[in-house]
Amino acid sequence: MAGVTSPLSLSPAPSNRGNSRPPAQTQASGSAKGFDVCNAYKKAIEDDKVPHPIAAILALVELIEASTASTVTGLAQELTIGRKTLINTQPSLGVRAGCQLWERFFALSMGGEDFPSYKRSLISQGRSFCAITAPQCREKIADLAVGFLRDDCVILTHSYSRTVIQTILRAHKQHKRIKVYVTEARPGCLGMRTHQILTANGIPCTVVLDSAVAYVMERVDMVLVGSEAVVESGGLVSSVGTYQVALVAKAMQKPFYALAESYKFLRHYPLSQTDLPIPPPDSSADEQQQQHRHVYGNVPLEFPTLIPNSHPPAISAHNPLSRPSSSTPQSRSPVVPGTPSPATKDRDRERVEMTKEMEDINPNVDVTTPDLIDFIITDLGAPLSPTSVSQYLVAQFSS
Repeated sequence: MAGVTSPLSLSPAPSNRGNSRPPAQTQASGSAKGFDVCNAYKKAIEDDKVPHPIAAILALVELIEASTASTVTGLAQELTIGRKTLINTQPSLGVRAGCQLWERFFALSMGGEDFPSYKRSLISQGRSFCAITAPQCREKIADLAVGFLRDDCVILTHSYSRTVIQTILRAHKQHKRIKVYVTEARPGCLGMRTHQILTANGIPCTVVLDSAVAYVMERVDMVLVGSEAVVESGGLVSSVGTYQVALVAKAMQKPFYALAESYKFLRHYPLSQTDLPIPPPDSSADEQQQQHRHVYGNVPLEFPTLIPNSHPPAISAHNPLSRPSSSTPQSRSPVVPGTPSPATKDRDRERVEMTKEMEDINPNVDVTTPDLIDFIITDLGAPLSPTSVSQYLVAQFSS
């Protein structure tokens, strides 16, 4: 794709052909015994500033450090096992994207230098990418995206995105007056986290129900969302609900912009909402729950019956959610005017909510199709159309 170059500093390690030796036939490669790549990933993701793809790369770099393999082939075998373990156990598609990026880098970096130097180079470049290059990707996106945010504009965002927040904060520092609507984003309610950060920085922010997106859309100037992955179609995999936000924005002719770091590009072409390579539920989960899930997308086969919350909120004039439930039967006993009946009191105290089991059988992400996206703003340079991003992604993995 003309004019677009990869920002990734995961460049191949320098080769030394003069001192090259043919890869030795490995015997049983010295495996990184005792090293748990999943624990390394989980430890890395505890840092709020580390996204899933970078946490996956950090885990693989630690695997290389712990490896006792004495040849490139032996190390490659261990990395293959580590990548498959992460991909098959972690639910984030960002993990798969990070593993694909590291796999491509490793394949291109196989040179002829001596193995200890090669191993040190891998570790050095991996850590440099995660500590320096990856944060710079987010900075580049914020620099590009802030130009789309004019003074006195109103933004609708969905759930929580570090890059979206950084862009809005950048505009605020430039003394642009910005107002934000953010969805609650159930079931994780990460929209509340976005609200907390923005309001703490003095940016007016209002939380709206996921079901109120169409209601507030006429008040906004643009939709700005983050992403978990960008797929080969040019579509966006993000927090569940993003797709319907994009549909409403398209119907009401509001621009829809997505922010995505290039290390989130994923080599996968989804054909439907459920065609995502998400691992199945943990094998230790209840077997009956597993029968009600699809392998892809966690789409429920059937929903259980609603049950009342055992701890309903207290009734107050300032609590609009404590409305009567229409499903509660009316009392047939005579009621003195002006005196609430026992049935009315019980009805007002009851608020039906989803249980944890109901939430768990719902999907965490959905696919926003490329026809609904105006631009994907990445660290590759100028804002790109979904088609351009798709061409770039295909070219990167076919070279």
